[in-house]
Amino acid sequence: MLPLTYLGLPLITKRLTKVDCTPLVQCITAIVNSWTSKTLSFAGRLQLVKATLINMQTYWCSTFLLPMHTVRQCERTLRKFLWGGHGRGKVQWAEVCKPLAEGGLGIKDMKTWNKSLLLKQIWAVLTEDTLWVKWCQAYLLNTSNLWAIPARGLFSWSWRQILLLRPLAREHLIYKCGNGERFSLWFDPLLQGDSIHALYGHKVMYDTCLGTETRVKEMLWEGEWCWPQVSSDLIEIQQRVGDIPVSTNPDQIFWGKKGDTFSTNRAWQAIRDRSNIVEWHGVVWHPKRIPKHAFSLWLAIRGAHRTRDKLLNWGVTQTAQYVFHCREIELTEHLFFQCPYSTNVWKEVLELCNITRPILPWATEVQWMTEHTKGNKFHHSVRKLALTATVYHVWIERNRRCFKNRFLPFQELVKKVREDMGGKLSISNHSQRSYRHHNLCINWGIPLVEGWCA
Repeated sequence: MLPLTYLGLPLITKRLTKVDCTPLVQCITAIVNSWTSKTLSFAGRLQLVKATLINMQTYWCSTFLLPMHTVRQCERTLRKFLWGGHGRGKVQWAEVCKPLAEGGLGIKDMKTWNKSLLLKQIWAVLTEDTLWVKWCQAYLLNTSNLWAIPARGLFSWSWRQILLLRPLAREHLIYKCGNGERFSLWFDPLLQGDSIHALYGHKVMYDTCLGTETRVKEMLWEGEWCWPQVSSDLIEIQQRVGDIPVSTNPDQIFWGKKGDTFSTNRAWQAIRDRSNIVEWHGVVWHPKRIPKHAFSLWLAIRGAHRTRDKLLNWGVTQTAQYVFHCREIELTEHLFFQCPYSTNVWKEVLELCNITRPILPWATEVQWMTEHTKGNKFHHSVRKLALTATVYHVWIERNRRCFKNRFLPFQELVKKVREDMGGKLSISNHSQRSYRHHNLCINWGIPLVEGWCA
């Protein structure tokens, strides 16, 4: 008796309900509850979300179109785990679920990812010859064409949901005609994403006296299209297909562009909502980054650190006065690096980078770093790591003063930045034998490249 479970998934013929998806939600929740999020940095939680929790959903998303209630429950669990509590997140989830280059954290939003995984089943039916595909063709299509079969009738709910994704798939499929043995003459989208049947209806079938199962090869003669000229529609079709080249090679289907096969990542990239590229993403998410430093810089650039001006507006604190005793309101723009304390730290860090210039306002500092750190050269890596480490340690010092009433002189903070930088760059030192790189290695305590003398 249905429903029952098989390989962890419910076997159902009717609509998938939130009750059916309870095991998925419970499994994700149980895993999250087994982790002690308070002992993890934001970067550590992000890694667990992307490497473990998202993958737990993939198995279900590859089979079913999940109900929105389940999608929201799963995302709520991920959101609470990432931000470490039940309060509001530091950044809206829609922004978090953008690629790194677009200002997000690279988490795939579950709704779009679900559709991307299901599109793989349409691709399989069209291009593969597996046992499952043969079963679909024998029992679900039953000599019909995938594009022609209606999404109603006695089919299971899950199969109907796959059929409803056909218009989305059609937007990104490219049909390349070869010998015409594989493609349906009437139903495959050969005319710029549309089929002949969709454009002209059943009448052209009657005019040609050909059945619904006719292949493209029936209209080819000596490598050319040859439609009977017995009606105005057929004359028009002959003119339109004249631009479609044919050959003796097998018919082929591509995804996105000619030469590309389907992948769930390509599908996700094709159907997701895109945003503008942010110029600063290379400063934050470069190959040499220290993850927890990078996450802190990402929050700072997005203005998402919970500074006292925000806490005052939310009624969490009674004052917005700066913890570094400079009698200013605590704002992100002032914290990095306009207050005397952080100014002294950043000034010394810039000197260690062999940069001599005035301290700039926060937005301008980020822009300057973006423009002067393009690439992965050694001095570019040093500058990017210096900015991220300084932002991280200034924020940690701010929290230390707020919650522990402990104070470090700015020289100690510079020392911590230098230790983190030196440790990271010592592991993968790609400096060159030049005076510029030699001087940076000396400043940051990085072992010298072979051939240089101390």
